[in-house]
Amino acid sequence: MKRLLSGINPWLPVLAFTTFFHVTRGSVGDSIIFGLGSLLLIADWKKLIPWHMPERPKVSGWVIGVVIAISCSVLLFTERDGWQDRVLLLTLAPIALVMVYYRDHGPKPGATKQMARTKWIWMTLALVMAVSELFAYIFATVYKDDTTYPTISILVNPVLESPWGRSTFLTLWMLIGVGLLQIRKKGGGPSDSNP
Repeated sequence: MKRLLSGINPWLPVLAFTTFFHVTRGSVGDSIIFGLGSLLLIADWKKLIPWHMPERPKVSGWVIGVVIAISCSVLLFTERDGWQDRVLLLTLAPIALVMVYYRDHGPKPGATKQMARTKWIWMTLALVMAVSELFAYIFATVYKDDTTYPTISILVNPVLESPWGRSTFLTLWMLIGVGLLQIRKKGGGPSDSNP
């Protein structure tokens, strides 16, 4: 069994479970997104894709700014869940995939006690939030009550109903992603060629 699972991406079980969860709740869009992610990880694990994963990408700050501005404009001037939103999602999905699907190359710094402690804190926080969200969904489904113990989507829905709320939320979401991935080049002008 250990040999069978060797080389498996640790995110595969998470994506596979999330796919199954969205299939059971009847969410077609989410099922497709997480299902494709699972298939991609399986293909990479089984070496079905003859592709060497590149190093972490670096993007100029002005490019990031243009993408965020266009994305927010779409959400600001269109109806929620309209065809424009779907086109935007289909456009951003492959861009996001390129941004996150890389493998770190070269020597890795040794783990310190602070790094290990930070890792466990983040893992614990992520698990607590995931279990809490799952419980909230099950509670709302069983008791037909989504106000006593609301899911995160119920809490943010009033904000996302507003075009300004959607645009602000997306801006913050994308900036947090850029910060976490550390993909922004130093400098940021169009002629900037720093690595």
